Amino acid sequence: MAWLRRAKNAPAETVEPVSLDVEFDPQVLDGALGQLFDDLDAEGGVERYVAAMKLKSELFGRLLSRDQIDALDAEGRDALLERIFPVRRRLAPAVRKLGVDGFRDAAKELLYGKGDLAERMAAFEAKIPAEGKARRTMRDLTAELLHFTDPERYPLMARWVWDPRTDSGALRELVYRADQIDKLPVGGEPGVYEALRQWVVEQLEANHFYRDLTFMTDLVLAQIYGLYIKATAESFLRTDFGGGGGEEPAEH
Repeated sequence: MAWLRRAKNAPAETVEPVSLDVEFDPQVLDGALGQLFDDLDAEGGVERYVAAMKLKSELFGRLLSRDQIDALDAEGRDALLERIFPVRRRLAPAVRKLGVDGFRDAAKELLYGKGDLAERMAAFEAKIPAEGKARRTMRDLTAELLHFTDPERYPLMARWVWDPRTDSGALRELVYRADQIDKLPVGGEPGVYEALRQWVVEQLEANHFYRDLTFMTDLVLAQIYGLYIKATAESFLRTDFGGGGGEEPAEH
C-alpha cells in the first residue's frame, strides 16, 4: 500500500513560544518524573512507551507526508482514527461522514496550507460534522494529526495538556500554587503549548535526560494529568462513597 512509505518533511513552519504569565513548579515535574518510572516499570518501562509513540509517529508520517497524503484512502484514514483514543471512541463516525476525499483535503490544508496555524486548526475543526461530546474531541484530533506527523515541529496541543475553556490540564497542575488561582491567565494559542514544552525539556535536561525528549515530554505531561485524574476520582469516591480507587496514571 502506498501509505507504507515515508516521504519528505513538511515545509519549515515554526511554532514560536509565547511569554506565560504563570510560574511553573520544578518540584511537581520532578515528582511526576520519578513516579512515571515507578508506575511504568511493571508495564515494560518508559522505553516501551517511547518506542510505541515512535511507531505511531512513523505511521502518521507515512500516511500524511506531503508527497503521500494525496494517496490517503479509507484504510489509511481509519488507521489514523484508531490510534487517537478520544477520536476512536467519539468522533470517528463524524469524520467518516466527511468522506475520504473531504478528510484528506481538510488534513492537507491543516498540515501544509498557508496562513496562520491557529486559523488552519480552527478551519479544520469546522469542517468535521460533529455535535455534543464528539464536537469537544475535535481539538484532540487536530492536535494529534499535527504532533505525530511532525513531533519536533508541533507540540502536543490536546485538551488534556491544556484546555483554556475549562481551565484544566497538565499545564495547570504544573503552575506554582495553582490552587490559589481561580483562572489562569493563559490562552490557547499554539505558542502556549510550545512554551510549556520548552520548559519541560529544560527540566528533563536538568535531570540528565538527553534522548527522545519530545516523547518524554508527552509522557511526563500525561503522568501529571493522570495523577490529577486519579486524585480527583479518589476525592469523589471518598466524599460520595467513603472509598478509594481511581484509575492509575498509566491508564491515561
